[in-house]
Amino acid sequence: MSKLSIKEKLGFSLGEIGGTISWQGMMFYLAYFYTDVFGLPAITAGFLLFIPRFFDAFVDPIVGAIADRTNTKHGKFRPFILWIFIPYCILMVLMYVTPSFGLAGKIAYAYVTYILMMVLYSFMMTPYNALGGVITNDHVDRTSLQSFRFMMAFIGGLLVRGLTTPLVKYFGGTNPTTDKIIDEQHGFMMTMIVFSIISLVAFFITFTSTKERVHPPKQQKTSIRTDLKDLMANRPWVVLFIVSSLNLIYVGVWSSSFAYYFKYYTSVKTLNIFGFQYDVMSTFNVFGSLIIILVLAFPTANFLTRKLGKRNTLIACFGIVFFSISALYTCKPADIGMMLFWQFVQSAAAACTMPIVWGMYADVADYSEWKNSRRATGLVFSAVVLGQKAGIALGAAIPLWILGSLDYNKDLAQQPDSILLAIKMCMSVIPASIALITTLTCFFYKLSDQEMDQIQAELIERRALAVVA
Repeated sequence: MSKLSIKEKLGFSLGEIGGTISWQGMMFYLAYFYTDVFGLPAITAGFLLFIPRFFDAFVDPIVGAIADRTNTKHGKFRPFILWIFIPYCILMVLMYVTPSFGLAGKIAYAYVTYILMMVLYSFMMTPYNALGGVITNDHVDRTSLQSFRFMMAFIGGLLVRGLTTPLVKYFGGTNPTTDKIIDEQHGFMMTMIVFSIISLVAFFITFTSTKERVHPPKQQKTSIRTDLKDLMANRPWVVLFIVSSLNLIYVGVWSSSFAYYFKYYTSVKTLNIFGFQYDVMSTFNVFGSLIIILVLAFPTANFLTRKLGKRNTLIACFGIVFFSISALYTCKPADIGMMLFWQFVQSAAAACTMPIVWGMYADVADYSEWKNSRRATGLVFSAVVLGQKAGIALGAAIPLWILGSLDYNKDLAQQPDSILLAIKMCMSVIPASIALITTLTCFFYKLSDQEMDQIQAELIERRALAVVA
């Protein structure tokens, strides 16, 4: 099969901008929005972030199974992008609207909009993830495709992490004396309208610029039960599932702590950058996103995997992530320079893991087809998202449950030492410990690149024979 064009790689990757905007918005800002803007108690917000997302995670395998059995003129996975992208972008905005209800009404509104958003996210991103496994059957080109994808992911992340606070300030207005935002509720709503329009355009381009090329064997007839049995017997997939779940738990703990860390722990609130006063949290986020984009802009992941192999590259990179996040514990409230340094190290290492892991999922889909003579790309990728959603749900809730147990009060300008220590731990030791377990889990992945070359050669031969037959 010929290599994918740059145009198609970019077109596919733009969809990740739409997914990343909502995902990173939830990761970095939704916890803070629910407690300090929307007005929910911390423990209530913790359960809100955990329960719907945890149970919605089980929707993803259902969506994957449906997608595997969908047949249209646009393919199996592309049609879902066309059907879902408009309501998806509408819910992205509604989730950040603060209604004039009492506490019970607000809780109900938050649960309804959050659950609907999670379901639509499943129907959008599960087929999108699977689409990356059927555009090409070349496992080297897949890593390249996923590098493009995650470069776009961090461009989307750059938009969210770099522009959310400035846009909220712009739309919400600021007090010139205190620099506090006057109407954060309006600011968040208008900011999400801007982001939803960007997502709308990105998803439409993805639909129109991609083509599905890898198809199940024509004679394949399987049940969902058979597909699930194949999946659970696929040891490389099981290891990757655990790795992805753990990865999102530590990312959830870490990212949900950002807003609290930079609001309450750090003593420096703004930095002068080229004559502009820029808030420290946005600086930290933008700096990390730029490092990741630069790493992904070059074939860094491809270079490392050729030298070390995919598994060993993951072990090395996750190990560096563990060390750099641990080091944040040593940073004092005024040590912005050291915080940025460790963010640089962490971001450079994390950038390499993303395209490799998603490329490996396409590999284990091939492995399953080779082993069982059946292909279930949608289920392979959707079950991954199940783990990721459950992981991010637990991770995002952990800081809120800790803060709630310590009687966190958003109205206190100066938080007590117990709260500050908890925030510091959630930004360093807790996520770093989970990152270490993630690193160790990678040792159990045994599917080598050499084996994949052989498997894909055999699959190409089988498919050619099936066409002749």
